This record gives sequence, C-alpha cells and structure tokens, in this order.
Amino acid sequence: MTPDPGIPAAVAELDAYLDAAPRPDCDAVEVGPFTLFVSRSPWPYYARPTVGRGAPVTGGDLDALAAACAEHGVATEIEWVHEVRPELAGLVGRHGLALSSHALMRAQTGDVTASAVDGVTLRVVEAGDPALLAGRATADVAFTAGGTGTGPEGAAERDAFLSKLDPEMAAHLNDRARRGLTVTAVAEDPMGGVVAAGSYQPVGEFAEIMAVATLPSARRRGLAGALTALLARHAHDAAGVRTVLLSAQDDAVARVYARVGFRQVGTAHAAEAAG
Repeated sequence: MTPDPGIPAAVAELDAYLDAAPRPDCDAVEVGPFTLFVSRSPWPYYARPTVGRGAPVTGGDLDALAAACAEHGVATEIEWVHEVRPELAGLVGRHGLALSSHALMRAQTGDVTASAVDGVTLRVVEAGDPALLAGRATADVAFTAGGTGTGPEGAAERDAFLSKLDPEMAAHLNDRARRGLTVTAVAEDPMGGVVAAGSYQPVGEFAEIMAVATLPSARRRGLAGALTALLARHAHDAAGVRTVLLSAQDDAVARVYARVGFRQVGTAHAAEAAG
C-alpha cells in the first residue's frame, strides 16, 4: 500500500521508519489494519497500524487485535502517529486502554548542535563496555524519578539498578550493540562514572534517538542536549543517517530538543491497559 497523499511527507517518512525499526527482533503478525510485533527478545514490543492508510480503524479491529495479543501471550499495547491514524485516539479509551501523547520531532543530523559541558567526557560505547549497562541503569533511575528537575538520585541509585539488571536483558543490550541495531553514548564524570546516557537506532537514512536520560543529581547542566548532538553526529558519520527523530516525554523535554535543532512535526500516541 502507498502512503495516503493527505499525510505530510515528513510524517509519512517517520511512520515508515517506526514500522521498520522493531522488525529485527520481532515476528510481524498482520491483524487486520494492525501489525503486531511479537518480540523474540526480553524487550516487549507493541502493535502499530500497518503502513499505508486504508479504511479507518474500527472498534471491531481493536477487538480482533486484543484477541491476537491474548493468543500470542502479549499485552495489548499500540503505538501510532496521530496524523496517520487520527481516529484511534478516540477509540482506545472505550476499549480500556489509557492514552499517552508525546511531541514527535525531527531534525537533519547536521542541524543538531549543543554547547559542550565542562567536567564530563562524552563517548560512544561498544558492546562489552561496562558503561553500556551503566547507561541502561542511568535511564532506569532517571525515568523512575521523572521530570527534568534536579534531585538526590545519583550514582548509588544507578548502581542499585545495575545490580538488579536481568542477565538476559544485559545480553540483549550487548547483542543489539554488537549488531549495530542500537548505538549508545554516555556522559561520564571523573568521580561518579556514568551520569547520563542515550542511544539511537538506525534504519537506512533515519534513526530514532531514544532514552536520553540524566541522573537527577546531574541535571540542569546541558547533558541531554550535548548527548543528543553527539548521537546525531555519530549517526551521520558512522551510519549515513540524514534525519533523526524522537518523541519528547513532555513539553519541558520538547523545549530541550527544540533548543538543539528539532522541530515538532506531529504527535506520537501510545495506548496500553489502564493502570
């Protein structure tokens, strides 16, 4: 199917990327107007509307998707771009799913710039580097604490999460790094180790920048912007990426990304079981 001509090209390109990105670690199961990505890894995935708009999604389509999710033993979760399937936002609540929305932003890799941050080292980490898993634990701390303000959580909390990281998940993260499916960068403090981390996932000339996170004790220093710029530059130089995209957690985060060169082109929605 071809993209609907009514969808802006900038949005249609990102929608095609978001369809392609999960496929290396998933079985793609077609369920009516949806593609259900059934994970073959410890990382859970979701369903997305199949690329190429047809008739609007109906309540019956959601019932069929829920049945398919139950058959495959996965939770009913859906991610989509509002501008591609605007009817879905009004349907999911009536099917017991809670809706969350985020700014969908994009930039050309050469346009993403940020000021340097004194006192830290920014670098891309390879598979097997202990900083790779420390970066995952840093994200766990940051997203558990929430928000963008400073707080007490720091290296001790990061190390507590790291000590509980499931070995299967650790192996999965290293495997994706080894295959070049996920590229991770960290910011390291000479005394405290990894204080911020982020990653990108390249597919062709596109990449999504994901999970950029800073320990609350190290926030308000410009680390998120600096890491994002490093990731965009590396994606261009190492993987030939021309366009980067991301979903901003909230308005405050969107403003951070706007300052380093991103602009909003749409809205990313996610729906999952309420509670």
